[in-house]
Amino acid sequence: MGNGRNGVNDLIGKLWGEAKTPLYRNAIFLMANSVVGQGLAFFFWVIVARVYAETDVGYAVALFSTVNFVAGLALLGQTFALIRYLPETEDRVGLINTSLTLVGLTTILLTGGLLLVLALLGLDLGFVLESPVYPVTILAGALACSLGPILDNAAIALRRSDIAMWRTVALGLVKIPLAVAIALTLSTTLGVGRFGVFLALVASLVVSVLLEALWLFPKVLAGYVPRIRTRFARLRPLMRFSGGNYAASVVGSAGNGLLPLLILQVLGAAGAANAAYFYVASAVAALLSVISGSAFTSFYAEASYGKADRHRDERRALLLTLALLIPGIAVFWIFARFVLLLFGGASQSYADFATDPLRILTLASIPAVANNLLTTRVRVRRRTLPLIVGAAITSGVTLGLGYVLLGSSGITGLSIACVVGAAVATPYYWLVARKSFEAEPLEPAEPAPLQP
Repeated sequence: MGNGRNGVNDLIGKLWGEAKTPLYRNAIFLMANSVVGQGLAFFFWVIVARVYAETDVGYAVALFSTVNFVAGLALLGQTFALIRYLPETEDRVGLINTSLTLVGLTTILLTGGLLLVLALLGLDLGFVLESPVYPVTILAGALACSLGPILDNAAIALRRSDIAMWRTVALGLVKIPLAVAIALTLSTTLGVGRFGVFLALVASLVVSVLLEALWLFPKVLAGYVPRIRTRFARLRPLMRFSGGNYAASVVGSAGNGLLPLLILQVLGAAGAANAAYFYVASAVAALLSVISGSAFTSFYAEASYGKADRHRDERRALLLTLALLIPGIAVFWIFARFVLLLFGGASQSYADFATDPLRILTLASIPAVANNLLTTRVRVRRRTLPLIVGAAITSGVTLGLGYVLLGSSGITGLSIACVVGAAVATPYYWLVARKSFEAEPLEPAEPAPLQP
């Protein structure tokens, strides 16, 4: 009896010891960040769906997704480069501020380009040119969407992903009451419900980024003060690495970020409401996709430190992912309709039109495990071409097949395209990253970067 109790105590002690390792600590906070963020976003969309019309929600999410896509273009691959190079850099404050300055300036230029495209082509987002309030809000949203990830990934590189989690908490706590307040005041004044949803998203993002930059991050990095730094030459050693990641992220984000806009264009008058249904289904399914993403982002951060045991850490990340993902898929598949009944109040439209897409989208988290594991191997080896090719495969299939299936099967067909797009890239990733870390040497490291 005593031996059995001792065995249990030893097992608990071993598990607790594992949980305190940097990889698990970072991964747990990353998952907590994602779960808290997605959970608060879930309640946000529940409230928004009850307060605003489906068409207003659809137009707002299409606009926000487009702005977020533009912000992703402005990142220039700096997020992964920071995780890879910040741990070995002496002037960390200078690196972070230089990256923020470069990304901020790029965001301003690209946002101007977006407004110009909307002015020339119109599309279904041409309403943003009807009031000067929209361009200002769009620029603020784009800056928040691009600068926030720089700070988040810098915190991850410093093994303090809890900072990103607290920003996410602030984001959720601000935008939920803000959406209701706007619905009762400003949105009614403007007569445009879609602006109310968009403003709530943007304003809460701005508040959360300011909180992280001015208060949270200085607690992590001694002496940190956000300021403009224009010594961009110091970033040159990173550009080869970040350039490839930038191309991969741009191509990859197109497969997700442009889907609401694709729905508007293909489905015509029914597009706005269907964009809302699909976005809600995607937001709920994203609770599963963050599991493997968080675990392997933490593994990538650990693998970037010298003398890391990459095999052990990779195995830990995979086991943690599977332990959480398998029951998660079962729960979401069974209770999909019950979850979606929370949206829309007395109306069951979200449950009626988004249940099948949600169930299908949960399956995308399965190939995501393999893809995240294999692409992390690629990043650790400092190879970027496979990331670009894999992202092109996924986005090309998702958008191409999605365009075809949208016309015949609506957003259910688009959901199928998302799963197929994720799965078809897995064989390619396996081909280029199947070898162990010892069997395939790393590419030469870049020259010592970013010294004062």
